[in-house]
Amino acid sequence: MNLHERTSRFRQQYRDGISRYYSGIGHLLFVFGFGGVLMISSFTRVSALSTAVIGAVIFALLLGNVGEYVAHKSLGHKKRRFAGLFYSRHSGDHHTFFTHEDYTINNLRDLRVVLFPAFLLVAVTLLIATPLALAANYLLGRDAGWAMAGGVLLAYLFYEFVHLCDHLPDSNPVTRWPLVKQMRAHHRHHHHPDGKDSNFNVTLPLSDWLLGTKADGDS
Repeated sequence: MNLHERTSRFRQQYRDGISRYYSGIGHLLFVFGFGGVLMISSFTRVSALSTAVIGAVIFALLLGNVGEYVAHKSLGHKKRRFAGLFYSRHSGDHHTFFTHEDYTINNLRDLRVVLFPAFLLVAVTLLIATPLALAANYLLGRDAGWAMAGGVLLAYLFYEFVHLCDHLPDSNPVTRWPLVKQMRAHHRHHHHPDGKDSNFNVTLPLSDWLLGTKADGDS
């Protein structure tokens, strides 16, 4: 049985196991709708642009880039007792469902294996965005606190957007956007059997470049 045949068999098994109550469009709307409302609400509470505000957003985006790299490399590809579900969903489900040969979704229900579970947005908001926002508020003022919260949510939604674009059908016009096209190639290489030790960034490959794990996305 070749790779494509194994992938096709797994895809059918995975799809058969999705609850009939699952809605791909509902999942999509919750992530970008609810997440977008939280992000915009945070940014609109900033009363004035300042160095502290800009710095808070830049820090949040850089932290998001490093965070996605570390979580992907250290939890998604290494089995840890405290993050077994994450490992199972990523290395088990996601990397078996998508290979460099079978790289795109076929229908909206396939979004279950692309987007993070909906509860993770709530967890990131409560456990990451809120503490960082409170710290920024204490150290730099109210505006920086709201900017930090908005920046963390922006980093999270940017990841979800780019990863979704990575696995859209090739016929979708979004896949022809220059940045999206480049990141699809970058991520596709990671889904190659020889690419699992490289290209851990899904968004901009800054951490990959700094840590020497960036590989050409042409496999």
